[in-house]
Amino acid sequence: MVELIGRYSNPFEQGGRLRDLMEMVPRGSPEASAGPRKQVHRRLRPAEIEELVAGYQAGTTACQLADRFRIHRATVLSLLERRSVARRDRRLSSTQVDQARELYAAGQSLAKVGKRLGCHASTVRLALPKAGVRMRDCQGRELWPEARLHNEG
Repeated sequence: MVELIGRYSNPFEQGGRLRDLMEMVPRGSPEASAGPRKQVHRRLRPAEIEELVAGYQAGTTACQLADRFRIHRATVLSLLERRSVARRDRRLSSTQVDQARELYAAGQSLAKVGKRLGCHASTVRLALPKAGVRMRDCQGRELWPEARLHNEG
């Protein structure tokens, strides 16, 4: 046991190993300095909240406002709810449903279809089965009829 402690207690040897390891890492490389990204919490000022509310009332979507103010879509909706702003009807028009049907049939994801139509993927997911579209799972496989009925409920 004394030998084990003696082997690892030589500070000169450890410093040499550490120096060798440090030389292996390129200086200024992003991998060396980049740690886990910290989540940035952005608090809007009252004037920004008023601007957000005015934008929503003018027809800007919650997703567009979220991108503009660099906050989450749910935060936009929460701010609107706190200000007692009535939510718009989230249903797609018949023209939008036809577009969504074509894009989805061409293999695009719900997220891509929603982005193209200016709405959230969940809005598209609710509209397509009502239009008779057979839904796919996240790997692109068609859902079984039982699963499709479950999603419509």
